[in-house]
Amino acid sequence: MQKTTTLALMFGLYEDLSRLLRKHVSGAPEFATRSVAALLAGTTEAILTPLERVQTLLQDHKHHDKFTNTYQAFRALRCHGIAEYYRGLVPILFRNGFSNILFFGLRGPIKEHLPTATTNSEHLVNDFICGGVLGAVLGFLSFPINVVKARIQSQIGGPFQSFPMVFKTIWLERDRNLINLFRGAHLNYHRSLISWGIINATYEFLLKIV
Repeated sequence: MQKTTTLALMFGLYEDLSRLLRKHVSGAPEFATRSVAALLAGTTEAILTPLERVQTLLQDHKHHDKFTNTYQAFRALRCHGIAEYYRGLVPILFRNGFSNILFFGLRGPIKEHLPTATTNSEHLVNDFICGGVLGAVLGFLSFPINVVKARIQSQIGGPFQSFPMVFKTIWLERDRNLINLFRGAHLNYHRSLISWGIINATYEFLLKIV
């Protein structure tokens, strides 16, 4: 449910905001309007932070004996106030903005360098390749951000630690080694390659028929 809603916001808001900005901001470069639209769409996605927050808690082995379902996790956060649901908001905003700008900004140029498609099936293949490569690369680059986000969101109650503070802690724990910081990123890369290829191909297909 979270993934579906996030994707609907990401693609839907991007298209709507792009049209709105082109209509009301005349003379602005295409890249600028699309970048702003992507950034705003990513920022709006952050309203779903509570869902991502609870998902992180359910996946953290330290909390397996406390929560068995989503409702229990939501209820456990309630006594700490509304801000507790949005713990980890800063890395999410940074990740969403960074990823959206590059994803929507590079889709076109990458597709232009692929073999020219003349049939619907060839267009689907190109869109799959374009989305898959972009999704995998961006997922890999933003992997350390997700590591920090997960560490921040695995805490319940207590002081809110800043993104730089938590990043420094993880950096020291992993022996100041960049390779250790990307530990597990290859699994995320392969998953993103397939999922984002399907997502992008489906999105472009639906744009043509809707």
